[in-house]
Amino acid sequence: MTRFSLVFVLGLMLGAPAHAFGEDTGQFTDYEFVAPTDVATPGRPALALCYETDDLRFYGVTLLSNITGYVLATENCAGEPVRSLSPADVRAAQNAGLINPDLPAIAKNDVRRNLTNYGVWAAVILGLVAVIIRRVKALLGYDLRGPMRRKTTQRILYAMCHAGHRDGVIEGKEITLIRRTAQRLTRRSISTSQVVKAADKTGGPLGDADYIDMGRGLRDGEKDVLMRAVFYVTLASGRLLPREHEFLTRLAYGLGIPGEDFRRVMNLALSDLDRYPPR
Repeated sequence: MTRFSLVFVLGLMLGAPAHAFGEDTGQFTDYEFVAPTDVATPGRPALALCYETDDLRFYGVTLLSNITGYVLATENCAGEPVRSLSPADVRAAQNAGLINPDLPAIAKNDVRRNLTNYGVWAAVILGLVAVIIRRVKALLGYDLRGPMRRKTTQRILYAMCHAGHRDGVIEGKEITLIRRTAQRLTRRSISTSQVVKAADKTGGPLGDADYIDMGRGLRDGEKDVLMRAVFYVTLASGRLLPREHEFLTRLAYGLGIPGEDFRRVMNLALSDLDRYPPR
């Protein structure tokens, strides 16, 4: 659906001529039978009154169809058009008894055709909205249907281990807490050995550049998740040490997280502590 929407709208924007995308795809002029007439030409049967339509097709399927006027054509509109008719021509032919006088002199879309056209537009717009929402979520790191990127997962794991070292050595219980939290937030399977390896590589002194590097290349939503994970680990003990507070503030600064987002992410972590209490 979304792929079709993009191709379809692109075609509209380019004003695609007939066969713009391939056989039976593009913009076409067509003719629809309306009524028989008594208008005849020498050596031919009476002509038919037809709608001239401007159709947009996709691989032979008519997506949009708009009536542009009346024409007279042979073979009940299956043949070649002979003449276009203006509203004045139609009225004159009706007065002469050549065309059904009950037909409207001006050819235009009826309610059914308009509803069909609007329905196609609605489907296209909804499809594009879905594409835009999905793209924005991906850019912000909020694709809820799949795991986070491996690079992001590794950064989150290292940041949590750095935070864990702020109150001393990371013990077995805290390793389990880090593993479960990282797994929940990143939607990736994380083993105890991965946490142990990350813990072994972290814990040393950090400069401003190190905090900046933790967020380098991450999307805004991924940075939020990283900060949320670190908040959870530091708040899990029920108290916040000065070294932990310093780590949180310097990390937020390095990630470029403003004050209002800092508080928002902290509240998310506090909600996580209520929903997923440390064990």
